[in-house]
Amino acid sequence: LPLTEPVAVFTVVLLVLLAAPLVGRRGVPSSVVLLGAGIAIGPHALGVLDRDPTLVLLGTVGLLYIMFLAGLEIDLHQLQAGKARSLGFGLATFALPQAVGLAVGRTVLGMGWPAAVLLGSVFASHTLLAYPAAARLGLQKERSVTTAVGATILTDTLALLVLAVVATGVREGGAFDLGVLLRVGGSLAAFGGLVLWGLPRLGGWFLQTAASDATLEFVFVLAAVFVCALGVEALGVEPIIGAFLAGLGLNRVVPESGPLMNRIAFFGNALFVPFFLLSTGMLVDLQAFAGGPDARRAWTVALVMTGVLLTTKGAAAALLRPAFRFTADEARMAFGLTVPQAAATLAAVLVGVEVGLFDGAVLNGTV
Repeated sequence: LPLTEPVAVFTVVLLVLLAAPLVGRRGVPSSVVLLGAGIAIGPHALGVLDRDPTLVLLGTVGLLYIMFLAGLEIDLHQLQAGKARSLGFGLATFALPQAVGLAVGRTVLGMGWPAAVLLGSVFASHTLLAYPAAARLGLQKERSVTTAVGATILTDTLALLVLAVVATGVREGGAFDLGVLLRVGGSLAAFGGLVLWGLPRLGGWFLQTAASDATLEFVFVLAAVFVCALGVEALGVEPIIGAFLAGLGLNRVVPESGPLMNRIAFFGNALFVPFFLLSTGMLVDLQAFAGGPDARRAWTVALVMTGVLLTTKGAAAALLRPAFRFTADEARMAFGLTVPQAAATLAAVLVGVEVGLFDGAVLNGTV
């Protein structure tokens, strides 16, 4: 161990993907099972598999696919009708965790200003990890779901802008750079406008006239996702935003109940999304919590991060409940969709580790 022979590796992964839904029928969500399986068979536990470039690649594809599906399945008419709710909730679920996270980083964890600001963005961002579960239950058109999904656009964009500014400032020897913020923000707005204007027209033409079979339609959709992801990555922004924009751009040209939509959802739920969950679980280093000189800090960081995250995200949903006239269940749904941390969060933490702002305890605590 770890297994390296391709057939053996893929066999183990497929067996895990097969077992997860079976365990899920007993009341444990399959996403939790896959994360737990990733921890168990990963390099920091049993060591059955290594998180090699292949698993990283497939996990990245799954990550982009989750964001793409979120943009594709959202009801744009309802989002337009509830844009004030999405804007208000997005600002609240960004500002509260950002401010509290900065204070906690400075006072509790003893971080410098750049690290504390970046830690705040880690709390502020969120990933629609629970969205596939909501979609399977037919809740993707509920107003609390569309509010949370719409808020994701604003929240993750602001958090990733913080990441770009802090990381670039540290790499260039300074703390913050307003010029980076203006450059990245302006270029992202221009690119997003181009995608949302041009992709529906290109997609409509291709799917109606140029696509000769179902395979070509699906390949076109995948190509659109990765071209948009690559485009925003070239601007210094995480590719998940581009995948989400691709979903919004193709939203109107992919029929909700058509065969193409069925194929997109099938491949995502069967392969791409499970690979992402498995790959994410393999990041966790359980030994860091078991003993040694850094165990106390690892537990402290993990518990502080979890407590701050749950408190601030819950507070954002609770504070805006009266303004939106949400029921208790709707507020809980918005909280449940905005509390999971994966995509933008992991991106920010990994970059923070690379530039020397975060240590391994922050990485383990995040995961």
